[in-house]
Amino acid sequence: MMAEDREELVAIVAAREDELAPLRERVLVSEEIKDGPRNYVVGKLRGVQVVLAVTGDGKRNADLGIRRLIQTCAPTRVLAVGLGGALSVDLAVGDLVVSSEVMEGEQTLACPDLQWLEEATLHLDYDLGRLVTVDEILATPSSKSEWWGRTWRDQPAAADMESACFARVAVAYNLPYLIARAISDAADEVLPDYLEDCRAQDGSIDKRQVFWKTVWRPRSWGSIVRLRSRMRKCAGTLADFAEGLVATLA
Repeated sequence: MMAEDREELVAIVAAREDELAPLRERVLVSEEIKDGPRNYVVGKLRGVQVVLAVTGDGKRNADLGIRRLIQTCAPTRVLAVGLGGALSVDLAVGDLVVSSEVMEGEQTLACPDLQWLEEATLHLDYDLGRLVTVDEILATPSSKSEWWGRTWRDQPAAADMESACFARVAVAYNLPYLIARAISDAADEVLPDYLEDCRAQDGSIDKRQVFWKTVWRPRSWGSIVRLRSRMRKCAGTLADFAEGLVATLA
C-alpha cells in the first residue's frame, strides 16, 4: 500500500533523549515497542499517530537508529529534531532553523519536504536554513567560520552531526522528511576544547568523560552549565514546533 493511502504515522527522531523529552510528555502513549536496545514510543500527538525514537548521537548511531525505526514501524514521514551550532552570525542562541537543504560536508542531499512546512500554520518563529553535518565538534569561532565559508552564504546555516544521516535514510526509503534544529551555541562562541576528546568510537559523547574533564577544568563549568540550560529551553522550542507541524496532518 502506498504511503498516501495509509493513515499517517510520523516518525519523530532525535539523537539524544533530552532533545525529545518535552515532546514525549505531550504524546498520549498507546504502546512502547522494544527493538533490542532501542525503545519506540507510539501514541497520538494532536490527533495524529506518531512514533518517537532516540537514535543515539553521532553518525553511526543516527544511521543505524533511523534505519531500524523505519524497518520496524514503517512510518509515512520523518521529522528529525535536535540541537545545532550556528555557522552564520545572524543566528542567535535559541533560534529555530528548519532545513531548506541538508549538506554532508560540501555535498547537498535530496531536498526536504518543504510543502509540508508551507501548509502548516505555525505560531512560532523559525528560519529556513542550511543544515551542515560535520564530523567533529566545532568549538571555536574560526572552525565555525571555516564551515560557513563552505556554504553559499545565501541563507542561515547551522552544524550538527546527524542531520545528513536522517535525511539520507529517509530518502532511501522514499519518505518525505523535515529537520529542525534549535541553536545551542552562537557562531562567535567558544566551547570547551575537550569536548571532541570526549567522543566514543561510534561518535557519541561520553558524559562521564565530560564530567571528569570538567572537574579537572573548573573554569569550564560555566560553559557546561549554560549549555545544559540552553538544551532544556531548546528542547521545549523543538517540541512546540513538532506539535504544531504534526497538527497540520490531523
